Amino acid sequence: MVCLSIRAQIVLEALAGNKQAHYINYFGKDLDSTAKWNFFNLNRFTVNYKDKALNNVSIEGQFTYQFKPWIGVSAGGGFYGELFVPSIGLSLSYLNKKEDFFIQMYPTIGFAEGEVGPSILGLIGYTPKFSKRWGLSSQIIFSVDPIEASQIVRVGANYKDEVQFGIGIDMIQNFQTKILNFNLGPFIRFNF
Repeated sequence: MVCLSIRAQIVLEALAGNKQAHYINYFGKDLDSTAKWNFFNLNRFTVNYKDKALNNVSIEGQFTYQFKPWIGVSAGGGFYGELFVPSIGLSLSYLNKKEDFFIQMYPTIGFAEGEVGPSILGLIGYTPKFSKRWGLSSQIIFSVDPIEASQIVRVGANYKDEVQFGIGIDMIQNFQTKILNFNLGPFIRFNF
């Protein structure tokens, strides 16, 4: 699984946006010594400054079995407020030789309220070094399902692969209402 190769098994991040605060935590873990069995978890919490009814929580997890380092099968699901959506699908990943560019994606089929629907969750990161201590930090976390599309974009500085900080934007578009919401502000991320 790629996320372990980015020098962070546990990531904690906070964004102080213009509309809401956004807390993100994700981690990846090999469950065996051959890295065939893995677990990935993404947790997101938002706190709207003006309307508590718009606060949001989502917890997504995928257990994977990797056939090759770049492809495997996944099973898991997500909890979105009051709704749990179990899913099955693929685990797709790529890491370049310099280990400064990665892609991790989970295209899945979800099962909720008697409906079946496709979705995809992904992370893309690029972290080139300028010196031993400093580099660029850029990351996109995205998800698409039949209801909405979400992109979480972060660009900034990377200090020793332990702390990243900069500017971030959250974008969510609801396909039925066609409304596109933005949340922009500074972020800080810690890698453990």
